[in-house]
Amino acid sequence: MAKNRKRIDISVGTNIQTTIQMRLSRLGGQVQALRRMVGNGDDWKKMLTLAAAIEGAADQVSADLFRGYLESLAVDETVAAKAREGLELVLRRR
Repeated sequence: MAKNRKRIDISVGTNIQTTIQMRLSRLGGQVQALRRMVGNGDDWKKMLTLAAAIEGAADQVSADLFRGYLESLAVDETVAAKAREGLELVLRRR
């Protein structure tokens, strides 16, 4: 299965890669904080708020990955713009 992995085209995705790495670092910190809060038996409302933030951050990572995927495709800019518009509509559903 590892043979089928594709690397991100560095010429296209360097900025997106940096953004994703930063988001993942923050997301990891949020998960660690929630783990500590659960272990400490902290306030449920605070934990739920943090869990919602984690969910939103994960959504943003997915959106950034999708943007990177769109940029990696050699498609007409009109098609890419419409795909990005569709992505934004999906992300607004919450």
